[in-house]
Amino acid sequence: MEDKKLHITAAELSVMKVLWQNRRCTAAVIVEQLEKRRPWHFRTIKTLLRNLVAKGLAGYEVDGKDSRVYHYSPLISEEVYLTQEREHFLEEYYDGNFGAMLSGFLKDRNGSEEELEALRRLLDEAAERGHRP
Repeated sequence: MEDKKLHITAAELSVMKVLWQNRRCTAAVIVEQLEKRRPWHFRTIKTLLRNLVAKGLAGYEVDGKDSRVYHYSPLISEEVYLTQEREHFLEEYYDGNFGAMLSGFLKDRNGSEEELEALRRLLDEAAERGHRP
């Protein structure tokens, strides 16, 4: 599953973030955490969970004491997903040109001194390894 393109909608991503944060939780917990940011109905979140399960991105176990309660968990790590999205973004918008992407971000956004120093360290490490970060 981790080597094919996985598409997650923005709404599904909101649910996945809760799953990644909690590792295992019920729909009620997801609703509770999302209701602060999204005015979604419980059924909407259940539909999103069903979609994520169908896509193989989330799984569930039925509660041992109450068969109406499902415990959901992510089946893809956040890092695997973010790596895929970064690669897709780089290819789609910059034709794989890492330098152009990085230059664009640096021109458009002022980083803090700490962020810029961290970026310098990453670039130095990449240069020592002999390839781009």
